[in-house]
Amino acid sequence: MGPSFNEQFDQHGVWRREFAHQIHRLSEWMSDHELMDAAVQERLNRLEAQVRSDKVMVAFVAEFSRGKSELINAIFFADYGRRIMPASAGRTTMCPTELGYDASLAPSLRLLPIETRLQLQGLAEWRVKPERWIEIPLDVNNADQIAKALEKVAEVRKVTLDNARALGFWHDELADENPVPDSEGLVEVPMWRHAIINIPHPLLKQGLVILDTPGLNAVGAEPELTVNLIPQAHAVVFILSADTGVTRSDLSIWREHLATSVDSL
Repeated sequence: MGPSFNEQFDQHGVWRREFAHQIHRLSEWMSDHELMDAAVQERLNRLEAQVRSDKVMVAFVAEFSRGKSELINAIFFADYGRRIMPASAGRTTMCPTELGYDASLAPSLRLLPIETRLQLQGLAEWRVKPERWIEIPLDVNNADQIAKALEKVAEVRKVTLDNARALGFWHDELADENPVPDSEGLVEVPMWRHAIINIPHPLLKQGLVILDTPGLNAVGAEPELTVNLIPQAHAVVFILSADTGVTRSDLSIWREHLATSVDSL
């Protein structure tokens, strides 16, 4: 049996740190032998910093209720002895969620309100505006507190069809893919546009980032997922349900958001 994923990722982290060390040694040797100029020094410093801080992103892509959150719970939260990410019937991840670790920030859940989709700024621009995010501290020693906090990624709100259309969750030409209005003509949309979980799991501390993308409608509503985040992921895990097999919406996700990215790799 070959090495596990954890072992391989640990080996990758060791290699990355050793490579950064070798870059640093090269920089010192060139300086000692008067072979260094400002431009080369800057490039070597930038390369060393990039190697030390580089992230490996894995995107988990699936339609709703395919077991994606359960898989994330099993990989990252098994030691807590309970579900941490919402994964039960009727309670699942509703907004794109990143799971990673930044040592400069305290463990936390950050949430970007869905209303930001009504403004021109893309997700990349909102990332540098921390005041627009809702931040909830996470106690890494308290599984119940973390689980309670992460329930927020399953929150929804009801809006009119006009609001749903403006937010990107209602398309007149795609009637079969639209959410079902209730008796008052309102539809459910995610409460949040994006969520970032910062937690010191060993794999995440090594530079792994998990991107959890929920459902066809949520993926299609956020252009940055399909234009930047999913195509730039180092790997995509496409999850299907053993109970349902390959459904129409599964095929839509594959054809519209994954097949092109895979072909371009």
